[in-house]
Amino acid sequence: MERTEDQKVHHDPFKVMLGGREYDVEPLVIKYSRPWRKKVIDLISDLPKYAKVDTDKPDEFAEAVKILMVKSQDSIIDLFFEYAKDLPREEIEETATEAEVAVAFEVVMAFAFPLSETIPTKGTP
Repeated sequence: MERTEDQKVHHDPFKVMLGGREYDVEPLVIKYSRPWRKKVIDLISDLPKYAKVDTDKPDEFAEAVKILMVKSQDSIIDLFFEYAKDLPREEIEETATEAEVAVAFEVVMAFAFPLSETIPTKGTP
């Protein structure tokens, strides 16, 4: 659901679906969103080094799979609930799927990085 300018200006909560239920997520203010965004960047910036590991090095491959398939998934869930700090995490974890959290995290990311849309891309005047 697209938020109106009025909703954005007045810091209205945005909605996510988890466990088949709709929840309101309060936007973080700058003081708290800055350290949260740094954690997201730290997580994302580490992922490419694991994507290039191949099966020729079984120990490295096993570690890369563990990081990409388990640790990063858990980190994303932790980051989601760190942003949506007022949501009942335990209750949601008993009813929601990881796919729902992935969609909710995308919503949070779009909300948490609004200034990235203002950065010109290469070739833009």
